[in-house]
Amino acid sequence: MKKLLIASVTVAAIGLGGLALAQPAGSGMRHHDPVKEIVKHLRGISLSDAQREEIKTLVSAFKDANPRPEFGDIEKPNLDFATATEAQFSAFIQTQIEEREARHFAFAQLRHDIYNVLNEEQQETLLARDAKRELDKQKHHDAFVKQETRFAKRMNGEGKGPQRKRKPKDFLFEGIELSDEQIASLAELRESFKDTSKTNREMLRSFKDAQRDLVRSESFSQDAWNALTAQYKEDLVSAKVEKAKQRQAMFQILSPEQQAKLEALREEERKLRELFKL
Repeated sequence: MKKLLIASVTVAAIGLGGLALAQPAGSGMRHHDPVKEIVKHLRGISLSDAQREEIKTLVSAFKDANPRPEFGDIEKPNLDFATATEAQFSAFIQTQIEEREARHFAFAQLRHDIYNVLNEEQQETLLARDAKRELDKQKHHDAFVKQETRFAKRMNGEGKGPQRKRKPKDFLFEGIELSDEQIASLAELRESFKDTSKTNREMLRSFKDAQRDLVRSESFSQDAWNALTAQYKEDLVSAKVEKAKQRQAMFQILSPEQQAKLEALREEERKLRELFKL
């Protein structure tokens, strides 16, 4: 049970599926249908009927060539995240990246083809949206960091009054009642990884920006895409290994009973997703 819990939740947490997508909205294929993300991104651009038909043809061809696996068909990772070493994390993550490279390029090709369907004014609208989205994302991140700082101060006894009794939520363990000691330990862990996490986020943002620029350029090709991925691959693996180590350390703070409850919550969530697919 513990092995499956750590594996299933940690794989989602370290975000393997979204490594090479660099979607403008910043979301990965692991949570969303990437085609739906494209549709959302094109809203309000005043596509002509001819453009809609051309994009529809491109999307249909992509879906036919790249069917999404059923949830039940996805194999559980053959790795015990509770005890995995850094070398095991590295090998596992590199394999995951390589297994997804073909589909990631296919999606990049789709985005490139759709971008070329747009006229110059529509392309400029997308660029302006990207700039606004990045600004909003940075504001959201800054607000989250400030919130965590306030939580940490309260746990260290610096916050006074009624708010001192209110426990902050840890969204990674949503649904689990954490003790004050566990919350403090999680805050300490996050603080210890803060600088490394910031560096890795900046690297990943740079990679995503480079992917997006390549997708929208005339020099886009599979060779160019592969070269860009190879340029960042070592740093990507290193960043995901660090994130996996963080999550591993955080999960080890939970008691066996909390881990079992978290597994039950994840299983309930899985069954609900399957129910609404019917």
